[in-house]
Amino acid sequence: MAPLVWLVTGTTSGIGRALVDQIISRGDKIIAAGRKVEQRLGSIKSDSVALLELDVAAGREVITAKINEAWNIFGHIDILLNNAGMSAIRSAEESDDAYINTMFTVNLFGQMHITSAILPLLRARAAAGKPARIGFTSSSTAWAPLPFMSHYAASKAALSAYVEGLHKELKPLGIQCVAFECGGCLTHLGQPREEKPAAAAATTTGEESGGALKAYEKGFADLMGMFGSDPMAFMPGDAARVAERMVAVVTMGLGVEGGVTGKKWAVRVVLGSDAYDHVRQKCEEMLKLTEEWKYLSYSTDRDGYGGVTQRSYLDMVSILE
Repeated sequence: MAPLVWLVTGTTSGIGRALVDQIISRGDKIIAAGRKVEQRLGSIKSDSVALLELDVAAGREVITAKINEAWNIFGHIDILLNNAGMSAIRSAEESDDAYINTMFTVNLFGQMHITSAILPLLRARAAAGKPARIGFTSSSTAWAPLPFMSHYAASKAALSAYVEGLHKELKPLGIQCVAFECGGCLTHLGQPREEKPAAAAATTTGEESGGALKAYEKGFADLMGMFGSDPMAFMPGDAARVAERMVAVVTMGLGVEGGVTGKKWAVRVVLGSDAYDHVRQKCEEMLKLTEEWKYLSYSTDRDGYGGVTQRSYLDMVSILE
């Protein structure tokens, strides 16, 4: 089988760097994208490893040009992994527009711009019988937001919802999508971006983390105290193993399938024991709440509706294959 061609964003550290190693070990070709990528990954360049300077916050026109450049490196791309992301901690009240815009640009809008730019090219290949895959690195905080990380959680929740809808649009065209909702993992995700894009970059130092308002001091101290009591207890993930599982899932049916043979495609995949527990707890609690408030939900229906949701609608929004 011919080697697959991958485009992976956010490859200079953490899960992204582990993805590069995993893909190289398969014998595939990769376009490793990121900021200062030549400086950080220049030593691994080869005939099968290309580097692409790419800031996901650069804007639609710049990103479209970069995607066309990436496509021409090896003549096509089989798999896109939207892995780039950022995290920061700040109270919602003290989050200014620059902070919020940067968070959503890096974690959501940039992923959308990259995906939109590559879709015409992937669709053309899929129409010729060459299926494509698009993966996204999301977070279990999409299910379980923490205080002082409301914007990060919101950006990841929006990303996972976007992937669900996108998969339903693209599956009939021969393109499958998946959001990897990862738990705690030892990476550099919380570190500030070195350069500021159009909107000032978010940081995680000093007052930028906890904020200046005394009203939030106790809540922030409680959060930091929880993590500080035993930091490793909240970071069970191993970046290399996370990358290995991501590659195994996204290549189902395209080659070697490590650990996922026989599984149906899943549009949302939870990675990490902590992520599993976050999602399970949220689903159980949400079911409990919806049942407790069911009478209120049904009370808003118009007279004569009957309280029966159309089966066709439920089938359309299902995440099960």
